[in-house]
Amino acid sequence: MKNYIQYRRDLHAMPEVGRQEHKTGQYIADHLARLNCRLERVVETGSIAFFDNGADEAIAFRADIDALPIAEETGLKFASANGCMHACGHDAHMAMLLALADYLNEHRADYKKNVLLIFQPSEETIGGAKPICESGVLERFHVTKVFGLHVWPKTKAGALASRPGPLMAQAAELYLTVHGKSAHCARPDLGIDALAALADLIAELNRYKREDIPSGTEYLLHIGTISGGDAGNIVCETARAKGSVRAFDTAVFDMLCEKIRETAAAVDARYGTTTEVRIGDAYPPVVNDPALYAEYQKAMAEAGIELLEADKTVIGEDFSEYQKCVPGVFAFLGLGDVPSLHNNRFNFDEELMETGIRAFIGLLDHFAK
Repeated sequence: MKNYIQYRRDLHAMPEVGRQEHKTGQYIADHLARLNCRLERVVETGSIAFFDNGADEAIAFRADIDALPIAEETGLKFASANGCMHACGHDAHMAMLLALADYLNEHRADYKKNVLLIFQPSEETIGGAKPICESGVLERFHVTKVFGLHVWPKTKAGALASRPGPLMAQAAELYLTVHGKSAHCARPDLGIDALAALADLIAELNRYKREDIPSGTEYLLHIGTISGGDAGNIVCETARAKGSVRAFDTAVFDMLCEKIRETAAAVDARYGTTTEVRIGDAYPPVVNDPALYAEYQKAMAEAGIELLEADKTVIGEDFSEYQKCVPGVFAFLGLGDVPSLHNNRFNFDEELMETGIRAFIGLLDHFAK
């Protein structure tokens, strides 16, 4: 069996959610410790491997290592059985980067530049990229560019897909809590109806989604859940909604958030309610550096790898934190017609990981020789 397939199966069978990737992190660290590289543990469960060729700059590659709290139903012999699952393909990301580490261990003399491999925890939850960047790792190892891959269903199998500029959105959870005053429905004049105010607020948000945002602006504002009230004959005292705010530009994202707050204040003025607007922490948008992307295209052509132009997606990804520090390119590795990410039956043809490994080697050949 090809080593990368075994790595994937080993890691697939031991999924752990963010900041709890202890077995996963140890598996990676144990493997890297056998190679001729400098190994450091980062952010508790993560690892970095530095292949030093004595250069004054380094190229970085990143893989995320956490899983999702999903009970697997793939029926695979190596399926997880602990209520967690690598349903977003991070097992493949780790396997490909471990294979690249093996390659560098054998072929380091072929390259002039240093190489840093980052095995990052907590992409799915609180964001492991930010503390890694804040620790100064990129500066300390003089990283000048960074690359990442994500396996991607519904994209041509064995091809890569990406684009210059915005690729993935800035995304955050939206929480609305409307406070009113309870009363019997026979005397609504004695109460303040939080549920009615919330319904009006959601209607306003849906209206300005269409009318109040500049034409051509790409964004998403979605309300997915609402709740409120305890009885059918009581004026609702507290009502809640949860949704999502996403945009490809931070300025647009900030504008959306401000409009939500303005609209909530206007509804409060009409109803006499008090609305709490909370917007969760957001990953920045993934924006591929245009100049670096032009070189990326050349590298993939030299490696004989098909590179398609990807559509932008409103999914968020904390690879963007690295791109705030140095130029970077993120791309999708096509899996063909397989179940979607975050699906309890998600699986793929393991041989496709070879394309990702070849892409990484192609980037080394183009940028590091």
